[in-house]
Amino acid sequence: MAPSGQQQTSPTTGAAPAVLPPAPARGWLAVLAVAFGVFTVTATETMPIGLLPDMAAGLEVSEGTVGLTVTLYGLFAGVLAPVLTAASRRLDRRHLLLVILAVFVVGNVLTAMAMNYVWLMAVRLLIGFIHGVLWAIVASIAVRLVPPALSVRATAVVFSGISLATVVGVPLGTIVGQWLDWRAAFWALAACSAVALTAAAVLMPSMPPRGGVHLSELPHLLKTGNLRTAVSVTAIVVIGHYAAYTYITPFLLRNVGVPSNQIGVLLLCFGAAGVVGNFIAGPVIERDPALRTVVLAFVAGTGGSMALLLAAGDWKPAAIVFLLGWGLTYSALPVALQTLVLRSVPHAREAATSLYVLSFNVSISLGALFGSLTLDRSGPSLVMITGMVFCATALVVTTFLRPEPTAP
Repeated sequence: MAPSGQQQTSPTTGAAPAVLPPAPARGWLAVLAVAFGVFTVTATETMPIGLLPDMAAGLEVSEGTVGLTVTLYGLFAGVLAPVLTAASRRLDRRHLLLVILAVFVVGNVLTAMAMNYVWLMAVRLLIGFIHGVLWAIVASIAVRLVPPALSVRATAVVFSGISLATVVGVPLGTIVGQWLDWRAAFWALAACSAVALTAAAVLMPSMPPRGGVHLSELPHLLKTGNLRTAVSVTAIVVIGHYAAYTYITPFLLRNVGVPSNQIGVLLLCFGAAGVVGNFIAGPVIERDPALRTVVLAFVAGTGGSMALLLAAGDWKPAAIVFLLGWGLTYSALPVALQTLVLRSVPHAREAATSLYVLSFNVSISLGALFGSLTLDRSGPSLVMITGMVFCATALVVTTFLRPEPTAP
């Protein structure tokens, strides 16, 4: 039963009628358009990371100050996701996605034109303001573009845009910024955002809203046991991952003995393993609909890879294998957790996802904070142990999951 005041999807309740998925070929093209939109949005969020020195020099501020444009951006996106998702609950999802992508076109243009740091921060907060809504709606959009049996695969394709942005987008943007100017990288992002906007406008069908809830009803959703567990597992694993991964460079340098000129290559390989993990997750979930088992396996793989990486010491071949295993299993996990969220509250998917987004983004910042405190006090080994402890805790919490419906 839907929460109080919840619109039902049955035509007899007066809600918007269901819209059939588009033809298979066009549906998958629309999924790819959404995935490219996710790619451009993710690259926009993280692009300053690779351009910190150039942006700091150009705007005459410190690198740490420029870094705040990423940190505060993420916090804005996470905290405001539930609020804006509830506020936009009556909007056609196609129109909402087009508005979001249009904001990113304009936002990247304004970023490229920024004359000072205040201008840059204002634009970044504006983009972050609407960013969280995208994460709340893309999964529910993806599953409506393809037949129900292929919904998990469509979700995996859409989320692959995140890994591709890390593996391809940020490194290429960094090269462009160093070759030309940091502003050129954001001009390129504006062009990519425009392509994503055009493709979505051409390929996506009308999508009347389904199951929107008022902001005051969001806490009631957490009474659903599996959603509460999914959000908790997300928070714990993400804190553990970012506590360790944010400071993986000092670990590889000091504990493994990797030369500094090879760190970038290893991180690129980590991201590539993440892309593989995204695409493996879909078939795995489709073959084993018991998400409790799948989530347990991916969480165990993430924490186990950290433990083996620590145990490998300075044995570089083994360390590299375990690092790639970490990237693969961790990147597969969000596909499983997002699918779990969609199945847990099928009558309010986007509202439930907005809570998942809130948990994810806030946990990124908390993880980096935990890792920073640990690194300063005890060094990179304890940072890795911190990540392992959080993953072990997530394993225990995952056991509280109940059998869930297998329908998308």
